Order: sequence, then C-alpha cells, then structure tokens
Amino acid sequence: MRQRAFGNWRRSAVLAVGLTTFAGSTVGCRVAESDVKRWETTQHGPYKLVAVVTHDKYGWDLRTDAALSLIRMPPRGGVRQGIGFLVDKYKDDEGQTREGALNQLGEEARRQVVDRMAPELINQLKTPPPARTPEGRLPPDPTIAYKDAAFAMLTHEPPLVSNEATRAQLKDALIHWAQTGFEDRIENGAQQFGLEQMMHWLGPESVRTLPGIINENTARLDRIAGLVNDVGDDQAKQKASEALVALATRYTSKDWLDAQTKVVKDSNAKNNIKADDNQVAGQVDKIQERRLTEEVFPAMKKVGGRPAIDYLFSYAANGQNPAERRKLALAALEGRVDKNNPADLDRVFAIAKNDDTPDAVRDVAFARLGEFPKEQIVPKLYTIFDAKHWKVRWVAASLVLKTMSTKQVHEFMSHLPKTPATKMGMTEPLSYGELIRKMEPANGEPKPRDVIMPYLGSKEFGAKMTALGFFWEGKKADHGIVEPYSADKTALPKCDKEDDCSWQCDVPKAGSKDPKETEPKELTTVGEFVKFCLVPSMEK
Repeated sequence: MRQRAFGNWRRSAVLAVGLTTFAGSTVGCRVAESDVKRWETTQHGPYKLVAVVTHDKYGWDLRTDAALSLIRMPPRGGVRQGIGFLVDKYKDDEGQTREGALNQLGEEARRQVVDRMAPELINQLKTPPPARTPEGRLPPDPTIAYKDAAFAMLTHEPPLVSNEATRAQLKDALIHWAQTGFEDRIENGAQQFGLEQMMHWLGPESVRTLPGIINENTARLDRIAGLVNDVGDDQAKQKASEALVALATRYTSKDWLDAQTKVVKDSNAKNNIKADDNQVAGQVDKIQERRLTEEVFPAMKKVGGRPAIDYLFSYAANGQNPAERRKLALAALEGRVDKNNPADLDRVFAIAKNDDTPDAVRDVAFARLGEFPKEQIVPKLYTIFDAKHWKVRWVAASLVLKTMSTKQVHEFMSHLPKTPATKMGMTEPLSYGELIRKMEPANGEPKPRDVIMPYLGSKEFGAKMTALGFFWEGKKADHGIVEPYSADKTALPKCDKEDDCSWQCDVPKAGSKDPKETEPKELTTVGEFVKFCLVPSMEK
C-alpha cells in the first residue's frame, strides 16, 4: 500500500516538473521586439540576436529587427562589433570562431532578411552628417554604422546581397551618403571602412559630383583630386581640371586679394597685431602662395586635364610670377605633358631657353623636356648651346648626353665651344667627361675610352677639355696620358664675377709647414689645369 502510494506520488511529481519545464520553455521562446532592442546593450545580447536571426522558428520581421539591432549595437570596448556578428566572424562564449549570422543562413532565408533590412538601411543613409560644433569638432555620426554594414554586405565574398534590385538600391544609397557632407565624412575616423576605400569600390558615379564642391572653402582639395584621378571618368576629370583652373584664377584676382586683405587686417586688429600696408601685403602673399603651391598645383598634378596643363604652362612662363611658384607650376606638370603634342614641347622649350628665366625654374623646365622622346628634344637642345649664359648650355648638353650612346659622342663634341673666347665653367667639361665615362655601350658600339682619346689632341677647346675631364679623379696609371698636356699654353675662358665660371682649384699653401693646408689657385691655361687640378685628382 505504501509502495503504491509512493509510486503514485513520484509519477505526479515528475508530471508536475515536466509541465513546469514546458511552460518555462514556452515563455522563453516568446521573444518580442522589446527583447531584441534590449539585447543591443546586454553582455550576451549579441549571441541572442544572432540566434534570432538564424532560427527559422521566428518570423521574418523579428529576424530582420534582430539583424538591424546587431548594426545599431553601441561600441563595446570602443569598437563596433555588429559587423562581425552579422557579416564576418565572431567568437562565441567558448572562444570558438563562428560565421556571422547572415553567413549561417541558406540563400533564400538570407535574401528574405537582407531585402527586409534594405529599406531601413537606405533610409538611414539619407541623413546628412551632424553639424560641427562651434569649436569645429565632428560630433558622432549615427549613420556610420549603417554605412559600414551596407558596404560590408555588398563587398562580402561570397555575396550576401543576391537580389540585384536590392544591390543596386544599396549602392545608390552609399553613393548618396558619400556625396552628402563629403568633407566631414572623409575626415571621420570612426568608420570601419574609409570613405575613399568605399568610393574606389563604388566606381566613377561616386565621385561625379566632387568637382562641384571645389572652391576656396574646400578643405581637402588633395583628397578630392586624388579620388577624381583614381576613380573618376573622363568627364569628372575634365570638370575637376576646369574647377581647379577657376580656383587658381580666383586666388590671383584683385577681388580675392582685396577680400583677403580685409580678412588679414581684421584678424590683426582682433589679435592686437600692428602691421603696416607692406606687412599686410606680405601676409596676404604668403596665404596666396600656400593656396597655390600647397593646394591647387598639387591637385592639378593629380587630376591633369588640358585646362590645368595649359594654366600651369602659362603660370610658369609668366616672368611676373615669383620664381619659386613658377618652379612648382612646372613641377606639377611632371608626367602630365603630352609627348605627342608639339605645342607642349615648344612651351617647355621656350621657358628653358629664355635668358631671363631663373636657374631654378630653368632646371625644372629641362626636367620636363627630358620626358619627351630624344628625337624631339636633341635638335632643339643643340640650338641653345650658344646661349648667353654658359649654365644654360651646360644643363642642355648634360641632358643631351643622357639620351645618347658612345657612337653619337662625335656629334655632341662638334657642338661644344670652339675657342676659350666662349665662356665655360670648369665644372662643365668635367661633368661631360664623367657622363661619357659612365656610358654603357651596346654590342658593337665603341667603348667610352676609345671614343674620347682622339679628342685629347683636338684644336677645339670644348672637345679637348671634355676629353681631359674624362680622366678627372681617374686612375693613377693614366698619369702618362694627361701629363703631356701640362705644357699646353692655351688660355682658359675669362669670366666676370657674376658669370660664376671661374677656373680654380686648391693647391698646397705656399710656405706652410702643414702639407694638408691648401689655398685656392686661379688658373689661366690648360696646362695649369692639368698640372694643379687634373693630375692631383688622379692621386686620391
């Protein structure tokens, strides 16, 4: 009797426990939208949200809300983790790496969730960035999480957005987001995917509006130019080139100078800085220089385009502009000159050969000439070997030598000065000799030494001095080749002080007990050059 009673009690207890467990399980499965929202901030909330997204016992709306909650989750430890849980990978409570929720779904289920997420993502991406604070700081941009998630979904491999219509809508929304408040958003470091990275992936359409924001208030001209160059189509590049020319023209206009002068004067007054009109003009000039040489010219170099190229040529050719800015305008043309456009060659050459061109500007002009095929530039360079300033010939001749081989040295020598009546600096023939010595002849071409030897006895001054210069700092064993010319009485060129072409070298100081003490010696003949300069250089 007792046993039967005990058995009935045990069966009743088991039944009661079972009913209680079932009831608790039923309550646990009843997940509401409020739970999903709350889990965005709880410790284990992300795991629960993944479970809702991936389990087919929940309705599509709830699964979509859970996916969006993963995106909305505030940063944990300063890092947003929603993309890992939703798209990429994450670690579970046991430290095991798991695929993101969308990756765990079958293709049809994933399409259902993604297509339902898209309207909210698109709606969020319409929001412009928040205004900067009065101090100029960027407040948090709540749309970044949605941008990063949409971009991660679109770029994931294998694809997570399989519906082409949804894919196109998300791309359009990202393009709109990138173009809205571009200058603020490109500076925002809270993004998991940088704006430039995204625009490179989105393609030409994403940068099409950027030329329209180029003006004197544009803060990141360099990055705009870089994106247009890297991503933009021909139309965008043309518009950016035109916009940059308009901006440069603005910076050199009287209206801008007058307006900037007022700004500087107001700033001086506010900060109790005393400055007369000349000092204010200097301040404005510094601002103009920075705007042109640090912002506009580098942007023109990146974008290129005929409008920018023509502007840079014109600016560099204008002798009224400061030499340093002219030099930087030519530097911005690097890689941008049209090698098939004779007009570009003529414009560079005109700057290089102009006697009034400052040396610093001319050097960069010759560098641009070096970008053209040698067949085009060598004949032009030979025409300036009789330039008023010997340094012009020197730079031109050096460029010619760098384009030729040993079999063309004879032609080069024929264009050098015939007599010492033509001004020539000592460094000039020495550098020619070095360039010839370093030539590497192709098979069947003569060696540099064989080419140069006949010119040691030349009656033409430039050719002879170049041949002697070939042995500058050469081998001691070659003393016997050059020493006979230490008796050569041919006069060296006479230069005025402003010509900067003196012939001198350091020799042991007379009367000094220290053999290492030297003094400069002015040279008057070829023999003195050989005796006091060339031969000693071959003993080092």
